[in-house]
Amino acid sequence: MNILAKNLLILASAGSGKTFQLGNRVIGLVARGVEPERIVALTFTRKAAGEFADSVLTKLAQSASDAEKSADLRSTLDLADADFSECLERVVRALPHFNLGTMDSFFSKVVRGFQYELGLTGGKFDLIEGPRAAVLTDEMLEAVLGDALDQEKGDEFFHAFRRATLGKEDQGVLRPLREFVERWKNRYREAADLDWGPAILMRAAPDEWAKQKAGLAAKVRRGLPGIEYNRKGQQASLEKELDALENHVIGSGSLGSKSSALMASILDAVATGKGPLQVKSYKVFTIDGPTGDALRAMVQLAAQCELAAALLRTRAVREVVSVFDDLCAQRLRRRGLLGFNDVKILMGEWARGEDARLRREAVDFRLDARIDHWLLDEFQDTSRADWTGLLPLIDEAASDEEGSMFIVGDKKQAIYAWRGGDVRLFDEVITRYQGGLEIEPMAESWRSCPEVLALVNQVCGDTTTLRELFGNAADRWDWQNHFPANPLNSPEKRGQARVELVGKWDDRLERLAEILRELGVGEKAMTCGVLLRGNNKARQVTDYLRMHGFDVIEEGRREPAKDNPVGIVISHLLKWIADPADEFALAAVKMSPLAHQLEESHGSSWPKIWSELTDSISRSGFSPTIENVIRANCTGWSDFGLRRAGDLLAELSALDTRGVVSPAEAASWLDRFEVSQSPGMAAVQVMTIHKAKGLGFDVVILPEIPNDSIPNAKHFDVAEGPGWLTQTPPKWARAIIPEITEAEDRWATAQQYESFCTLYVALTRAKRGLYVLLEPPSKSRAPDSPSLENWLMRSAGSGADDGAIYQEGADDWITCVPSLETTEKSIPHPPLAVPVARRSRANPSAAKTHKHSSSGMKFGTEVHALLEKTEWTDEAPPDLPQTDAGKAVAKLLGNPALHEIFEKLGRPVDLFREQTVDAILDGKHLTGIIDRLHLHHDSLGKVNRVEIIDFKTDAVETPADLIERYSAQMDSYRRVMAMIHPNADVQCLLLSVRHGKTVAV
Repeated sequence: MNILAKNLLILASAGSGKTFQLGNRVIGLVARGVEPERIVALTFTRKAAGEFADSVLTKLAQSASDAEKSADLRSTLDLADADFSECLERVVRALPHFNLGTMDSFFSKVVRGFQYELGLTGGKFDLIEGPRAAVLTDEMLEAVLGDALDQEKGDEFFHAFRRATLGKEDQGVLRPLREFVERWKNRYREAADLDWGPAILMRAAPDEWAKQKAGLAAKVRRGLPGIEYNRKGQQASLEKELDALENHVIGSGSLGSKSSALMASILDAVATGKGPLQVKSYKVFTIDGPTGDALRAMVQLAAQCELAAALLRTRAVREVVSVFDDLCAQRLRRRGLLGFNDVKILMGEWARGEDARLRREAVDFRLDARIDHWLLDEFQDTSRADWTGLLPLIDEAASDEEGSMFIVGDKKQAIYAWRGGDVRLFDEVITRYQGGLEIEPMAESWRSCPEVLALVNQVCGDTTTLRELFGNAADRWDWQNHFPANPLNSPEKRGQARVELVGKWDDRLERLAEILRELGVGEKAMTCGVLLRGNNKARQVTDYLRMHGFDVIEEGRREPAKDNPVGIVISHLLKWIADPADEFALAAVKMSPLAHQLEESHGSSWPKIWSELTDSISRSGFSPTIENVIRANCTGWSDFGLRRAGDLLAELSALDTRGVVSPAEAASWLDRFEVSQSPGMAAVQVMTIHKAKGLGFDVVILPEIPNDSIPNAKHFDVAEGPGWLTQTPPKWARAIIPEITEAEDRWATAQQYESFCTLYVALTRAKRGLYVLLEPPSKSRAPDSPSLENWLMRSAGSGADDGAIYQEGADDWITCVPSLETTEKSIPHPPLAVPVARRSRANPSAAKTHKHSSSGMKFGTEVHALLEKTEWTDEAPPDLPQTDAGKAVAKLLGNPALHEIFEKLGRPVDLFREQTVDAILDGKHLTGIIDRLHLHHDSLGKVNRVEIIDFKTDAVETPADLIERYSAQMDSYRRVMAMIHPNADVQCLLLSVRHGKTVAV
């Protein structure tokens, strides 16, 4: 393989060393004289990006210090004169500007550097994710509901929402609306140019069913006596099903009796084509002539009306989500606040309009001058939005003499279609760059031993069984047998692969623990992964193995406020502080060990406890207050509980640094708080198959191979065709409508292919030991149903041995694995010295010399929140509530003397609200927030005047009284702005909300 070919696509199978080749590619380019800053290497997780960077640096360091390794690398790269010491120095120097990272981080970096060129001019770009994004979503949903209630079109919005969720009504509005928006918002943005609920599929209005069904049913009834029946009771059965059909309500889903074989045969006969209807009620009989035509027309009309209802629901979905999206654009995106998906869409807007294309050309021109070489990892996980965002840059590099393109991935590991990964991009790339692209396969495995690969080949290479079970989907499975890179016969390179029939789930859990004990997991120097289908089973397995004495870590996303008693109590304590009338939250706290500590510290009066806790939060913050509450109780907690408490305290500490956060906001934040938990060093790592992708373990155990048929038709809820999408009608109706049938066939094939990839990924994580536990066949499970368990069972064979239907290798391989060393803790670690602060921290707000009452703080908080949302009032007038704070702000904004503060008036000035300040002043680390910041520009576009405006709600006699209180705070802000804009005139203004006047400081 010529790893330095100009444009190269590598189809790398699992464990074949793609990270090795990626590193070689980067090192080869640098050795050829390419500046590291001109290389971009992108993958999909921070972990993979870190491993890639480590690989490059480690390989360079080893080659720079070891002559033998240097010679090997020169030979691999075919670069006889490469100086790896010099390469290492250049790479290390370039690390701050070396683009080795994730796709999301690269797009965010581009938007941050070129936000104005990309049309993002409303404020400084800020990436929002995690709990912060969830809180903002709820705020906007509440605003949507509020606007809908206040405006004349409110009824239209709620009618649209009811149409969009027809048949799925629930109590309340916010929760179902939140779930609804979460599901549809990204699809709306990515597929906004598609026709939602296309008119071309609307062949009948939903109400046509009510208008025509009686007439059609009458025609059928008149012909029933003339049908040639061949069994007694067939006419009565047919009359019963006709009644069920006539009584069918559009949108109700099922048609007729669920147990009716006759109705099923009628629907099948209508779906299969024209001519007489061959139906079955114990025996087959024919419904032909006018009677058959009327029955066919009746069923077809019902199906068309079901589709029409789905089309109208789809249009309503678009209508509802567009309202939310418009609000996101107004309140977030126009202010520079974008999520990861927004960033991708912004990068891909060039393909949707001429103005966006011209803006993107300006960006690409500057990026092309900086970047020549592109490396894309895990290409099977690349989404259409990712590829569209990168395509102009990739095209330029692939065609330019000085540029290059390197793509590596594996079609057989495409398991992320559900989050956008599009494996079809492989074929598009091959077609797009044909003639200028070299393609290389990599089928040798550096990860798995021969015994493991033997099972992988026997199952995944059994295309005959694959085709028998899954039909046409098997045609997409492009298999090439895998082989070990170093097939040595020494015991150290051997292992075992085994497939067992065990029993029900509880039996497999027991066998799982037994295998771990037999292998000596926890006592031997090896890694072990237990891979499962979903997170629910992962938690169950983790708890079971811990209960049986194994050191286990569960990989995935943990929820510290929900998945443990400590977190649940802390969460309810905050909920009670936020709402002292929340009796459920208070009861949860009273039943916990914290109740004794709270009563001991604050007395037995719970109103007094609430008052003192809220006072502590206002003075010290959430984290110190909660830490004081739990400190006395944590001595007996497990490490697990302490880690969860640490998670929550760290998150509360981060909230404290954001400034004014209400207890309700803090409680809501923690309720949504998730922590990504990476694989650890425990003896057993339990995780989903999806999370295991990219990892390898000495031992892999698979106790849960799905036995359900693939695909599950109930999950087919959105059909897509050329230029359109729609929600789907019921299954019986889909079979009658050709366009929806074709869409379902495409979806089913994609689902089946992804399931092939999932099993392949699971089997190829093992290095030396692979153990698969299957449930034995039962009478209720058809051996020919298209399931992964049937595929594996039929392909593995039937050579039973100690309950195993497949075995390769012997279990004595474990004797070659050394035992873990145990060391006595005879010498304790020396105690750490008392920490000495090298730099103290200052907060400008702490320099104020006056304390507010609790009511004054509440009023001030509300006023600041409203003013934070106020842009230029002559461009975007704010919508203010009829509260005391809202009336005070409205009075301010209507004051002619303050128009220059709140109106742009066509001036060249940039507005920043709630601008964070972070600087070093007088040797101290200063942090703060400026309420409103104006940067005025001269005719050349340079900042020549800075206005710092802070809003004050203090009850003072004159605005001048504010100067004494806040002069130190404003002087700190002035000095910071003078450092940033040394040639500008910096002015500080305090705006008294109560007096409606400003005073210069």
